[in-house]
Amino acid sequence: MPNHWGVEVERGIELVGFKDAGDRVIARLKRSDGTEEACEAAYLAGCDGAHSKVREVLKAGFPGGTYAHVFYVADVEATGPAIDGELHVALDDADLLVIFPIKGEGRGRLIGTVRQDAQNRHEALGWDAVSNRVIDRMSIKVERVNWFSTYHVHHRVVAHFRRGRAFLLGDAAHIHNPVGGQGMNTGIGDAVNLAWKLAAVLHSRADLGLLDTYEPERIASPDGWWRRRIRSSRS
Repeated sequence: MPNHWGVEVERGIELVGFKDAGDRVIARLKRSDGTEEACEAAYLAGCDGAHSKVREVLKAGFPGGTYAHVFYVADVEATGPAIDGELHVALDDADLLVIFPIKGEGRGRLIGTVRQDAQNRHEALGWDAVSNRVIDRMSIKVERVNWFSTYHVHHRVVAHFRRGRAFLLGDAAHIHNPVGGQGMNTGIGDAVNLAWKLAAVLHSRADLGLLDTYEPERIASPDGWWRRRIRSSRS
């Protein structure tokens, strides 16, 4: 059923491919039972993540790289002067530690690096693989680990956010360090920038040329630092 915005959300449906017919987009969709159907729309917004099918069909590429370090994120119960309900950041030439406060006394979310020797192990990494140098220097004693995960940090961005009637947004267009919610916030920025422009064009309140402003505005915006960073890393 459509929600109060008139938008219907369908789950269990996969985008198989699409083509730009000039005056519309024709998408091929596959349902969970394996059946396929065609869907026609005026425009296509590819918000389908880092492994975007829309980006793949557009052959937009995804240049950039991956940081050598493996990072971890852990929700812990701990003691120490830095477990005080405030945000703390410590770094040196080879290590870092970010401490985010979590509701509840003596709780925090730690983000840091995994030891180099542990990164070469093939088994799943745990708290024992964490680099403790900065943790010890900040006098933090971890008493319990409630949740732990590791991840690689990528920095990638497509050359173009739009081709014809198809647009790329969020992780489909750019991925980068998740610290501070950068992926979420830049993705929201993409959506806010494009949504009202599509609405204005579709309701004949603006000329088609308005859609041409999406890409340059997102690159030049304050949260478009990821494009500038990747460009500088190539030079």
